[in-house]
Order: sequence, then C-alpha cells, then structure tokens
Amino acid sequence: SVNVMDIYTGEMLVMVSNPSYDPHVFARGATPAEWKALSTDSHAPMINKSIAGRYPPGSTFKCVVALAALEHGVAGPDATVNCPGFTTFGGRRWYCWAFNQPTRAHGNINMVQAIAQSCDCYFYEMARRMGVDRIAAVARKLGLGEITSVGLPNEQKGLMPTEAWKKTATGEPWQPGENLNIGIGQGQVTTTPIQLAQLAARLANGGLAVKP
Repeated sequence: SVNVMDIYTGEMLVMVSNPSYDPHVFARGATPAEWKALSTDSHAPMINKSIAGRYPPGSTFKCVVALAALEHGVAGPDATVNCPGFTTFGGRRWYCWAFNQPTRAHGNINMVQAIAQSCDCYFYEMARRMGVDRIAAVARKLGLGEITSVGLPNEQKGLMPTEAWKKTATGEPWQPGENLNIGIGQGQVTTTPIQLAQLAARLANGGLAVKP
C-alpha cells in the first residue's frame, strides 16, 4: 500500500493497494473459477490494504513513543540512554537491531539521535518508564486505534492496546515486558497504512489534527 497525503488539507494525492483486481469481472458476472481465484488468493486482492490492512507499525511508531515521553515529562530531547546493543529486562535480553551490525551498539544516545538511528534500546527504555496507557493516550491524539473517516467502506480501526483492553479481551493482566514490545511498534498494536499517513501528517504539520 502507498498513501500520499497533503499534511495541511488532508487531501489524498495517492492511495494504492496492491495486488488489485479488475472490477469488470464482477460487472459482467464472475465465473466460478474467477471468484475462487480472487477469494482464495493469499495476497487478498479484494481487500483495500490502505484502509483495511492491519499491520504492526514497527519503527514508525517510535515517534509516538518519543512524543509521549515529552508530553508526560518522562524525558527531554537531550536525555540519553545507553545502548550496548541490548536491554536486559525480565531475565532476558531485548536486542537492538544494531547488535547485528559491525558496531553492535549505539552507545549513549539522545532522543533526536534515537529517532534518526531508530535505536530499539532507547525506545525500550522510554516504554518501560511510561507504560502502555500513557503511550496509548498520545497515540489516540495522532489518530491510531480509530477509523480516519476517509469515507470509504470497510475501513478498519486497527488496535492501540491498553492495560484495561487486555484485561477485558483476554482476562489476563498486562505484563511489564509487553511495554517494551509496544515501544518499538510490535506486540498487539496494529495500524492501517492510511492511519500512518495521518500520523505522519499530524507530526509534520505542527500538530494540526488533519484527517484524510
């Protein structure tokens, strides 16, 4: 999926979902073979992935964690975290992607550097300090976990988890280690590509709550 959005007006300049399909197949009446091919295709061509594909946001979510840390007074832009290539928490190592590189670590790194270098250890630590609920509060301001109301059918909300959500959904309490997964955009959090376009717009335009 590719989405290009005007960050001030919300105008969608590009919205691509691939693979797609020829709608004329249905206009003339799809044959049983054509319907079977489309409905069983593992690449789901009939789903508009821009609005209905739900994916872990990965490192794009780190900007949300950074903003949450600023808003909640957990860390300023110059506060540093040491990245030796991994974080030790809960009796295990949580690795930074840099551990697999020749340098094996980012060293002492501040927020701006951590965003630029996508340091996992920095955001593990920010998420550990804050917990999922404070991250979720900021994520919702940026439009995650809610439909964008772009006006197309079958748009999905994705999921921005909270401690209460997990208790209701699974009956299990939130575990501290789950915060670290959330800190790098993994775990239970899912977003749609159009939500990420909206997120980028709201960060880049100075805080206007623009919608696509």
